[in-house]
Amino acid sequence: MKIFIKKSLIVFFFLMYFIPSVSLAVDIFFDSNKNSYDKNENFLVHVYLDTEDKKVNATEGVVSFSSDFIELKEIRDGNSSVNFWIERPRLGSNGKINFSGITTGGYSGSKMFLFDIVFQTKKSGNTSLNFENIQILENDGLGTKILTKDIPFNLYISNEVSNKKGEDLVMKDSNPPEDFNPFITKDVDIFNGKYFVVFSTVDKGVGINHYEVRESLWGWGGKYIQAESPYLLKDQKLTSKVYIKAVDNSGNVKIVKIDAQRKMATLEQYLIIGIILFICILFSFRKKIWSKHFLKQ
Repeated sequence: MKIFIKKSLIVFFFLMYFIPSVSLAVDIFFDSNKNSYDKNENFLVHVYLDTEDKKVNATEGVVSFSSDFIELKEIRDGNSSVNFWIERPRLGSNGKINFSGITTGGYSGSKMFLFDIVFQTKKSGNTSLNFENIQILENDGLGTKILTKDIPFNLYISNEVSNKKGEDLVMKDSNPPEDFNPFITKDVDIFNGKYFVVFSTVDKGVGINHYEVRESLWGWGGKYIQAESPYLLKDQKLTSKVYIKAVDNSGNVKIVKIDAQRKMATLEQYLIIGIILFICILFSFRKKIWSKHFLKQ
């Protein structure tokens, strides 16, 4: 019996020494300063990632909630650990918050910030925020999927009506988004091999609201169009300047320019200049005729 126990202990310690421990490597969770609220009260919830001993470079998932109990007011991603959103956190047609993003080089830590959500309570009762379809990929060059534990946030809404207006949740941000370097490229698998522009930046305050793109031959004229990256260029000859405008949630703006990748052909330049000169001469000639006509009268 003693020999059996001794052999068993030897096998146990051998396995403990040579077999690595297996655990859930990443936790994704909510955090707030409390979990009990009054009706009509605004409250802020943070979304964090605990990567433990892993380095993460891609995060994707869904946040679900009951619209009977709480209403989504705002989403903020300023200072997020994610530096390139494939799908910026936003309310989808499914009534849930969808998000997907990557971080070049990866990130790790026990409390890595992803984004904030501001809600307003609607009616009393117990409800919760939950994660769905979470996928976390490791920064190992292979995009290995990491086992993940998603932790819900349970909250209680009382019958009392709040007299708070949520001023403490209002963020004042007068700084524009960070500078960035968009680039023009093409790929046979994207837009049928046509040229497109890729862009992304971050805002350390309230987060990016949207982007706008303007193409202009001479640097003036042309309208900004709300766009997402990648954006298919209208001028496939690449003779236009491209302006990218990043607008944050406070209305602050950062504009960057990409110079024309190709110069216009000499014949085209002369033709456009000739048309402009002709219009100017015609306008001047008609002006002289009108002046003489009015002087005679």
